[in-house]
Amino acid sequence: MSGAVLIDSLVRSLQVGSLYALMAIGITLTMSVMKLPNFAHAEYITAGAYAALIVSISVSAHPLVVIVVAFAASALVALFSHYVCYRPLEKQKSSRYTMLLASFAVGLILRYILFLFVDRYDLFDRRIQIPLEIWYRSPTIILTNIFFWVVPTSIILVIALSSLLKYTPLGREMRALAANTELARVIGIRVERVKSLTWLLVGGLAGVAGALWGIYSTVHPLTGWLAILSVFAAAILGGLSSFVGTILGAYVVSLSENTLMQVLNHYFGLDFSFKPAIPFIIILIVLFLRPQGFTELFRRAARLER
Repeated sequence: MSGAVLIDSLVRSLQVGSLYALMAIGITLTMSVMKLPNFAHAEYITAGAYAALIVSISVSAHPLVVIVVAFAASALVALFSHYVCYRPLEKQKSSRYTMLLASFAVGLILRYILFLFVDRYDLFDRRIQIPLEIWYRSPTIILTNIFFWVVPTSIILVIALSSLLKYTPLGREMRALAANTELARVIGIRVERVKSLTWLLVGGLAGVAGALWGIYSTVHPLTGWLAILSVFAAAILGGLSSFVGTILGAYVVSLSENTLMQVLNHYFGLDFSFKPAIPFIIILIVLFLRPQGFTELFRRAARLER
């Protein structure tokens, strides 16, 4: 395998891993604060991608405008699904299994609403209308403006969310809610307010990830759904509780799908059609061998530092 092919696969792994991290950190946040493995997260990603596409076609193709609109649109979709579905079920003290099935139902409803909309306006397999420009060229690699929008934006947003959770009053309230909802209510935390703001953050980050994915690739009604298995694999590697673990898991999944797949194809002739099985295999291995993912490793490292 040539050096150029290897470098290209590593760059692709970095780019896709950054997107997976941005998608997966919302899954981890939902699971930590709301105790909900939300499969409708896929549709928040798709909604953001289509909001970005429409804005880029009809209003402005500036990446910052596209990203802000995608954040706002998906944040509102997530908040709406909370008020219409999840919140009423929580008030009835529904089981986690009921909530999980409800997330599938919300996802299906949103997905087919998107299908109807996309079919009506012929928006299948469209790329967000941001002009492609080469910003760096060498004998082994070409980097476009898309790379420099996708990777830094994803990393900055992940760092911003981590800082919010660690250093702000809202972050402390979210962590208290994640630890014990009833105790958080007793000590005066406005639980419903925190949950609403969490849904806004979860939906907004998913929308930005969808917009960046549409800049990097193309947008269709299954954009989020086709990525959700890889996203859940990243979150499961993080133990569904560690944001650092989730970010690391995102890059592990991306490296496995791109660089590892490239190596296996070159040296062992493994067909690229097996690529969709990689996140599924990762999930099975983690659940069988280390269900806590990277979380326990970080705890051990923290104990050693003390």
